[in-house]
Amino acid sequence: MSAGRLFAAAGLLALVAIGSSCNFDPVHRSAVNQLGDEREEDYPIESEYHRPGEPCALCHSEKGPADSVFALGGTVFWGPDSYGNRVDKAYVRIIDANNARRCFVTNCNGNFYVLKSDFARLTFPILTSVERTVDPGVKEDTLQLRRMSSHIGREASCATCHIQGLRDFASPGQIRLYNSENDFKETGIKITPCPPPESYQTIVCPEDRQQ
Repeated sequence: MSAGRLFAAAGLLALVAIGSSCNFDPVHRSAVNQLGDEREEDYPIESEYHRPGEPCALCHSEKGPADSVFALGGTVFWGPDSYGNRVDKAYVRIIDANNARRCFVTNCNGNFYVLKSDFARLTFPILTSVERTVDPGVKEDTLQLRRMSSHIGREASCATCHIQGLRDFASPGQIRLYNSENDFKETGIKITPCPPPESYQTIVCPEDRQQ
C-alpha cells in the first residue's frame, strides 16, 4: 500500500472512531450544553444524587455523554416551588403499554431512574403514579398519592415537561406531592440530608419485598 493510501486509511479510521464517541446532532448537543455546570453546593456531583429536577435522559441516552442509558428518570419534590424540598423513599409506579408493572424508589435527593438494560422491554405510552407513605419500610400507610392524569407518550425525562419554575400552559411544573409549600410544611416531615448518613437504610417497594 502506498504512503498516500495508508495515510488516507488511517484518517478514515480516526474519523470513524471520533464519530462513534461524538454527538453530531446539533440540537441535542445544544440542549446538553444548556444544562450548564454541576452545582457542587447543591448536590454531590457525578453521582446518583446529581442534577435533581433536570432532564436526565439528555445525557443518559444513546446520544448523550453519560455512560449509562436511562429508559426513564426524574425527580419528585414535596411542593411546587422549593428546589430543596425533595422526596426520599417515594414509590414511583409505572404501567407500560404491554401492562408490565414496575415500581422504583426515589433516593435521598428525590431522584429515580430506570436503566434501559434493566427494563429493555419498556413500551410507551406509560401510566405513572407517585406515593409516599408515612414511614417507608416501617409504616406503609399512604401519606400522599398523586397519579398522572395523562400518559407519557415517549419522553424518558420527566423534567422535559415538568419544568422547574414554570407552571402554565407549557408545563405543569416540577413533579410534586403537594400543591402548596405550606401544605407540605404542615406535615412536619424533615428533609433527608444527601448524601445520607451511614444509618440511612435503602428500601424497595412493598410489592418487591419477599414475604
